[in-house]
Amino acid sequence: MLKLNAAKVRKMAEICAKPDVSEKVKFILIQHVARNAGQHRKEIWAERRTFSRQAGIFEVEMPGAPMQIAELKQRAKDHRRGELDQVDNLLAGIGNMLLHDRGEAFEKIGLCTLLDLLSINPVHRHGLDISDLDRGLAELVYVERLENSADRSSNRWGEGGPLFEACFAAVSHWLRTAPKEDLPDLFGPGSPFAGAQVVRIDSLADITGPSSETLQ
Repeated sequence: MLKLNAAKVRKMAEICAKPDVSEKVKFILIQHVARNAGQHRKEIWAERRTFSRQAGIFEVEMPGAPMQIAELKQRAKDHRRGELDQVDNLLAGIGNMLLHDRGEAFEKIGLCTLLDLLSINPVHRHGLDISDLDRGLAELVYVERLENSADRSSNRWGEGGPLFEACFAAVSHWLRTAPKEDLPDLFGPGSPFAGAQVVRIDSLADITGPSSETLQ
């Protein structure tokens, strides 16, 4: 796996900025960055899970060692924090770009080429009408989750193709940082979850990834 750093990202950005580089090549580079950033992030999450699991074992087998348990839990939370923040910001930046696409990619790259690059199953291409995709790329990769549909291995929360996970990172960042008044009320009158019972969830996403949450 190519470990991303600021220098490599800048180099790819410089390639994309060249006037003779095609939109197809630019899109491939974006996919490349998103794919490697996602793998980089999963590697960090896996290492954090190791510390978290060890803390759980100590709690059962060595309850008289609270300092060691606390240290392992802290390491699970802080391990490679700087790298993780950089990767998350990079993915969120790519996701924001995709979420703001309103069909420009279809025009610049061509629909058939774009569907090939996204590895969308021919079955899912049948009857696909881009005039209905008013949210452009985000409609394909985030809303419909068609990226890599030919060999999709997981439909778990927050998991998908590299560009889906970039969009997910962007939306997650917005939900964490947007002013409360800018956020939709999903549980208010007339909302999708009106009347639903709210259960508190303490997310462990910064330790183990977006699909690992604990209900309390």
